[in-house]
Amino acid sequence: MTDSTRRRFLRRATTAAATASLAGLAGCTGALSERSEQTPTIDYTLPEATASAEVRMGPDASNRFDPAIVRVETGGTVTWTNVSRNHSATAYAPANDYSCRIPEGAESWDTGVFVENGKSSSHTFETPGVYDYYCTPHEPLGMVGTVVVGDPDPADQPGLQPPDDGRSDRAASKLEALNHRVRSGLKD
Repeated sequence: MTDSTRRRFLRRATTAAATASLAGLAGCTGALSERSEQTPTIDYTLPEATASAEVRMGPDASNRFDPAIVRVETGGTVTWTNVSRNHSATAYAPANDYSCRIPEGAESWDTGVFVENGKSSSHTFETPGVYDYYCTPHEPLGMVGTVVVGDPDPADQPGLQPPDDGRSDRAASKLEALNHRVRSGLKD
């Protein structure tokens, strides 16, 4: 096979592969456009308040809390358990060098960064309200969560205010989405 024949063969093979890929994508975009016409259903209900809740940190080797929102009764306890990598659960509070996103007078917490799977830490919430928290190493990636304690009035909750300029775009966006769900759920 000459160089010229080899180039022609490779050009045709590349063109055929590209055409097949585009044809496959065209089918996908059709399916996506059909789905995009449907409005997704978003569940804005909040979980019922319980005496305790558990949050997994990093399920499926991700940088997220599962569930992202938990709700406990006043005096209830939340336990954070590390299931992958290095994670923490740290209150947005001046004690942790952040603007306050927990109720006034509420106790702050910081689990410290867990490096072992299965390691856990708990915090008992004595003050009703909305508490936002983050993972120290992964907050810039949007690893944030919310604890709702009792049935607080959404007005004047620091955790329901727009995030300040100190947040990454991902963290701010996730906080806004969580806050929207909490606000909607508390109004029902």
